[in-house]
Amino acid sequence: MLNYFRVEAVAPTVYQRSSLYHFGMKIKEVGNGSFRAVQFFDTEEEAKSFLKTMAINYYDEFEGQSDEHLSNIDRCGFLEIDAVTAHIEEVFAEE
Repeated sequence: MLNYFRVEAVAPTVYQRSSLYHFGMKIKEVGNGSFRAVQFFDTEEEAKSFLKTMAINYYDEFEGQSDEHLSNIDRCGFLEIDAVTAHIEEVFAEE
């Protein structure tokens, strides 16, 4: 069995879709008016590193705010930007 890690973020409305752009992932329309962005990583550390880069890029202009978000990534595996939250999930797949 293989395992990998998925970073996924969903914007439930067109209005919130603009928040997905800050994650730097390809965005797809789901079809029910919501939008989804997904990226895959070999390890959890790679996924966390990706989210940390996104957090620093977005929150760098807001002094001190990136620290809280970096802590959330380390402790809980998620990053919230505006109205969208990206989370890390381990995925198990059969070869």
